[in-house]
Amino acid sequence: MDSRLITIPLGPLGSNMYLITGSSGVYIVDPSVSPKMAEEYSGINGLAAGDAKVKALFLTHGHHDHIKYINEWIEAYPLVNVFFSSNDYDLVKNGFMNCSYMEGMEVSYNFKYSNIAGTNGWKAYSDDDISVTVYETPGHTMGSVCFLADFGGKKVLFTGDTVFRGSVGRTDMPGGSSKTLMESIKRISKLDTSLVIYPGHGPESDIDKEIRFNPFFSM
Repeated sequence: MDSRLITIPLGPLGSNMYLITGSSGVYIVDPSVSPKMAEEYSGINGLAAGDAKVKALFLTHGHHDHIKYINEWIEAYPLVNVFFSSNDYDLVKNGFMNCSYMEGMEVSYNFKYSNIAGTNGWKAYSDDDISVTVYETPGHTMGSVCFLADFGGKKVLFTGDTVFRGSVGRTDMPGGSSKTLMESIKRISKLDTSLVIYPGHGPESDIDKEIRFNPFFSM
């Protein structure tokens, strides 16, 4: 497959799931959409049947609307690498803390993962198609991270619910902290300002625009 980035904005609460394709497989940021729906939306044949070589799942944080279908993806791709911060472990285990109760259910998630807590600036994954570096950005949740992905000759930053176009994530839910989030925003502002950001909700932006127009970057 050619290298491309596909945004699937169909998760709960309009959350974005991202598919990155490469010559040797597929990489997913925040599995908020089912394999069947992702195949229909992306046109990638065999995605739902386990035939598309999904190689890695990258979780920006542990809220239900971003990981709702993680178990379906793992069932379809049992050998997939899952990258997740243990700082959100208590959150995914509790239906109130992970906000699944907002959909009228209380889901406790249990999955194996490679722990990326304490790995700020570490290259978590690399192969011939892609390299992914972790930036720990707590505040929305304790385990929130951003992923800097280098693929197809470009670099992009997946920000989860840390930064949106013109705004930032909520801090009034379990594990949230406004002070900690502002510290994370300051660290993000020091990255390459040309980086395009792909958030957990809403359209893309770039760091330069957020520095200039996002009021939270000047607090």
